[in-house]
Amino acid sequence: MAVIRKEGQKEGRKEGQKEGRKEGRKEGRSKEDEKAPQEKGVAPGSILVVEDEAYARDVLTEILDSMGYDAIIARDGFDGLEVFKERQESIFACVTDLIMPGMAGFELLERIRELSDEPVLLVSGYSVHEVKQKEALAGNVGFLQKPFTKKQFETALEARLAG
Repeated sequence: MAVIRKEGQKEGRKEGQKEGRKEGRKEGRSKEDEKAPQEKGVAPGSILVVEDEAYARDVLTEILDSMGYDAIIARDGFDGLEVFKERQESIFACVTDLIMPGMAGFELLERIRELSDEPVLLVSGYSVHEVKQKEALAGNVGFLQKPFTKKQFETALEARLAG
């Protein structure tokens, strides 16, 4: 069972785990097609994953892959915003950590909202109460507290994508 740990709770990367980007939209699919409900195992487009911890990036990428989604990886908020701007047409959702060096998750969310209303799932070791106070202002945003299981992540992401 994959578990994402809170910031500060380090767990080593397993031998042979990969890290990297998977490329975006499938040929011949419109942005509207990508937002339509999909069968499990059929990638509707790309999900931007913004996470500064390598282990968490790896786990999130593996979960998204098992759900049939392509993950585009960014290591911090600045990289995430740059990737979002460059690949906005192929990104239909974003999963971001809240606490990262440089640009934190809430600032990234605000900057993404200036460009798009794509669904965003915030993940953090902070409690849901602390996050909800700011989250209510953003719209189309979900929250999942670390640590979480694969099933909890899948449920939270699917709920966010369903709107």
